Amino acid sequence: MIPSLAAGVGDRSRLRPPRRRAGLAFALGLAASLLAPAGATAQLSISNLLEAQSGNLPFRTPKNRTDLYEQLNLDLALTSLRFGVRFESDQNSEERRTYRAFTQRYAEWNDERLRVRIGNFYTIVGRGLVHRSFELPGVVLDKDGARSKYSPSRDLDGVLAEGRAGPFTAVLFDGKPNGGEFSPGLAVDRYRGHLSGGELSASFLRTARAGVGFVRSTTNGLMHQELGTGFAGIDPLDALGVRNVALPLYVEYAQIDRSFEEWVRLRTSDRVPHALYASSGLVWGRFALSAEWKDYVGFRLGTNDPPSLVREHSWTLLNRNTHLLDAGGIDPPSGESGFQIEGSLRLPASAALVVNFSRSDLLRFSPGRFEERFVELDLDAVAGLPIDVSTFYDQGEDSDLLITERDGFGGAATVRARDIYSATLGFERVNATREFDGPFHDVLLTGTVARAGWGSLSLSWERSTDSAQEEPDDVAPGVQPRHFVAGVLNAQISEHHDLTLFAGERRGGRACTAGTCYEVLPFEGVEMRLTSRF
Repeated sequence: MIPSLAAGVGDRSRLRPPRRRAGLAFALGLAASLLAPAGATAQLSISNLLEAQSGNLPFRTPKNRTDLYEQLNLDLALTSLRFGVRFESDQNSEERRTYRAFTQRYAEWNDERLRVRIGNFYTIVGRGLVHRSFELPGVVLDKDGARSKYSPSRDLDGVLAEGRAGPFTAVLFDGKPNGGEFSPGLAVDRYRGHLSGGELSASFLRTARAGVGFVRSTTNGLMHQELGTGFAGIDPLDALGVRNVALPLYVEYAQIDRSFEEWVRLRTSDRVPHALYASSGLVWGRFALSAEWKDYVGFRLGTNDPPSLVREHSWTLLNRNTHLLDAGGIDPPSGESGFQIEGSLRLPASAALVVNFSRSDLLRFSPGRFEERFVELDLDAVAGLPIDVSTFYDQGEDSDLLITERDGFGGAATVRARDIYSATLGFERVNATREFDGPFHDVLLTGTVARAGWGSLSLSWERSTDSAQEEPDDVAPGVQPRHFVAGVLNAQISEHHDLTLFAGERRGGRACTAGTCYEVLPFEGVEMRLTSRF
């Protein structure tokens, strides 16, 4: 069932004529399946995300605003052909910036050595210094002022070709980029400019790989940028025949509008747009160590995504207080340099220890710094009982948010019964001091009961003395604490349907998924999310 399609909601006039052709790829796919040779296999995959809300941002009217967002994906796979379309719609009771449109479509052919895709696609050059297109499945964003929901997808609309021959791999692409920051309901062209490029790499000595990449970017038909990158990776121990210890090494360096002679000089001055990334690792039995370095100046392009070198936390308060990478501009020069080191050790008695240290020095009008020191200890089956315990401590600073010092601690304990039942209690606290504002703290308590195959029920309470969270109409002296109470029900309705119900108040702020961070608006009300897959 597709409720928003069945109801026919939305303004048909918002379907722009060029996008009406989006369904052509899927129609051709259906025709191809009918004309496919006897014996050819065909598989149709359907996924649907429906999110309905009744509520609004805190302190906003109307308090009972309703929103209905839906994303439908259809994919048809034949023996060597694939076709697909994506349909998105967003409707609200205020009837502002609503839309319903085909937002993606593609046709793809592939065999053992070659893949060609026409339409919307994602790709990456190297580690993303000069280009990375991607999506965040399941994430739905909204922006204050715009108030039009959409799924962030930084894709290209054009042609992608990937080929392999012996040790060589080549990627070529050409298309119009989508930065993923605008909803289809806004009166802006989401696909702007032109992007073309590729990558050529070769593999050797089992784990060694080296290559070069090139991207040409045109923003308005007149302004051009040419980006070049070179990268190499190898595990020297594996090349020497050592199998019980791994030591992967990788380095990549990129510049903008520079000749080859200038590129090989590896200049990293503040007046030279550049991006330098390097990583190393060590895996030896129960011990693992990784280290990464970055130096980015003038590489905020909107179509690339250099590694941020910041840990993505599973703890709610730490994930919200993460660092947003700023690869920077060149006039005036800005960017950041830094490193991340993380070690993990599996201890006896089913215990694990993780230690992380990350630092980013910010190059702006006034220099700044993000720094974080984190340690986590996980214990399974404490004292032989079916109890799992996790605890953490975190300390750092973030001048980007004017936080001069910050420390946090907390933990969670989970009790299991009969291998299908569990109950979890969690506690988190973060203390911080903001420049010109003074100290404040956030406290979070959570409780969850779950049954395997059915779902879970969670309750959360958060208290904050952050002046940025204070009620705008509060005239009492001093900062009055703000409370956020919410309940979440996750239910596995069937093999194909998962339901999530949220009721209460959700605090806004930063969040990270799959290494990409973004801003989430606060919400007060009731929300239902239904995910279906066939």
